[in-house]
Amino acid sequence: MEDKTISKINAINDYINLNIENNSNISLCNGIGSLPVFYYLQYKLTNDEEYLTKIHDTISKIIEIINETDVLLSYCNGLAGVAHVFDYIKNKNILNSESLIDVEDALSTIDEGIADYYINHTRIIEDIDFLHGTFGAAFYLIERFTNNKNFLFKEKLVQLFEILAIIVLADIEKTNSVKDLYNTIEDTHVTNCGLAHGHISYIIIFSKFLEQIHENNLIREALKKSVSCVLEFENSDGNNLSQFPSIATNKITANYNTNLGWCYGDQTISLGLYKAACILNDKALEEKALALAYKNLQRNTFERMFSNSNGYDACFCHGLSSIAYIHKKWYLISKDEKFYHEYEKLTSAVLKFGENEKGIAGYQKYQGNGTYIDSIGLLDGVIGIGMVLIDYLLEFDDCGWDNLFLLDVNNN
Repeated sequence: MEDKTISKINAINDYINLNIENNSNISLCNGIGSLPVFYYLQYKLTNDEEYLTKIHDTISKIIEIINETDVLLSYCNGLAGVAHVFDYIKNKNILNSESLIDVEDALSTIDEGIADYYINHTRIIEDIDFLHGTFGAAFYLIERFTNNKNFLFKEKLVQLFEILAIIVLADIEKTNSVKDLYNTIEDTHVTNCGLAHGHISYIIIFSKFLEQIHENNLIREALKKSVSCVLEFENSDGNNLSQFPSIATNKITANYNTNLGWCYGDQTISLGLYKAACILNDKALEEKALALAYKNLQRNTFERMFSNSNGYDACFCHGLSSIAYIHKKWYLISKDEKFYHEYEKLTSAVLKFGENEKGIAGYQKYQGNGTYIDSIGLLDGVIGIGMVLIDYLLEFDDCGWDNLFLLDVNNN
């Protein structure tokens, strides 16, 4: 399996080498923004300094694009995501002096701009999405604070998180107001339980804040109530495939037929609850998270993993590579070989899926309705798949790359 994995990583590299020159999309999730991390993982795997050169060249290209074009601010497609990659690479101590100066200058400018913008433009629940809104910016800024305790914008950081807490708490009140409602209409309030856009990202990012700034009662209250809100949706029937819905008004009307994957599903819910349990020192919540992880092991066929879909892919967002990797995360937490066995089985399936004659190195993104397209990105393309495959070869050499996905929950 090692030779096949190396061959597939090389095929992904070959495609990127041929196509990166004309790609000016600096999106972390959908473009070339994650390439410095991808190259760093390959450097760790091979010790080949060619990848250090690629890191420097890619960072220079991204900075040039930022300086010459109007760039969004979001984590998924804009400056927050790119800056997070820059900070990640900066802290690996591999940059030459010129690139280090460029990165530090870029970060110092980006930090204040992001903080000021989101403080002034975060008012309602629709503003706070992790991938596309304020929680993505808050995640980036708390990571900057974690890596640099002399962070100049601590007061603004706290202000931003408290704005988020107030919005989340108000939305939870709306959730509680419809929890017994049987008849819903189009405008009835719904709650998002997922990681990409909902409560699990709130839970993990609030937890990260409390790891660094312990005494903040408002953030702690928001964390506790966010956990309670998700648990209100837990399925009373343990025989269903899913214990939690993706988006729902209440548990009475919820659809408990959610695929596994990163963006939604019981796997990332289990990790989010585990992270909160560690922060809140809640043993019962930790046991619930572990029980949910074990239940996910029972979804060990494609039909069980992707129960509400007529197709699937190997990508990270909602495909095989994230399902495999999250089983590895639970192995690292629990030390139970059952999780590692499933991780290895699904990693093999990721390789098998790449034997397709179409696509990039044999991989395509599933769009629904039986259609597939080529995709390079971290979230739904070959860069994300490549990182999972490199990580497999690195075994237990933790490079922290899963922080990009909010999955570093066991790194306490």
